[in-house]
Amino acid sequence: MTENELIKKLKKHDESAIEEIMERYTPYVSTIIYNMSRGSLSTSDIEETAADVFFVLWKNSEKVKEGSLKGYIASIAKSRALDKARAAASSQKIVDIEDVLMADEYSLNDNIDSQVLQKDLEDALAQFGEPDKEIIVRYFYYYQTAPKIAETLDLKLEAVKSKIKRARAKLKAFLTERGY
Repeated sequence: MTENELIKKLKKHDESAIEEIMERYTPYVSTIIYNMSRGSLSTSDIEETAADVFFVLWKNSEKVKEGSLKGYIASIAKSRALDKARAAASSQKIVDIEDVLMADEYSLNDNIDSQVLQKDLEDALAQFGEPDKEIIVRYFYYYQTAPKIAETLDLKLEAVKSKIKRARAKLKAFLTERGY
């Protein structure tokens, strides 16, 4: 079943749609939750948070636009993971500005400005070649740490840190130029 067919069934509250979505996206959601929490959540906390993600998706199914299911699920997962991580580490401040900006994506999902920003971010990412693009996606979208990225991509840690720093400056200039 295609993503758009799933979305149509989901909007009709067809239980088979949410079951298939859960089957397809649970590993993806769990990875986001784990990375957002920086490994601070237990397996049961991750599973509970993933279940919350799919519950929120079910309750807000009418808000999902065609072609945006994966992004919508990721937005919910990021937001829920931040909430859970904050609760788990209430005595520590673990949220940085990028986490807040990414969490705001969920609350802005129905806003046209969010769609424009998403398009601008896609355009910005198109400027980068590999492995820079892969590093950016892993760092800013999947919240992997620089050491984890270096290990996964078989790169030197300092090279990854340098690429992240340059990418951040380039993205900032790109988005500032567009009025963000």
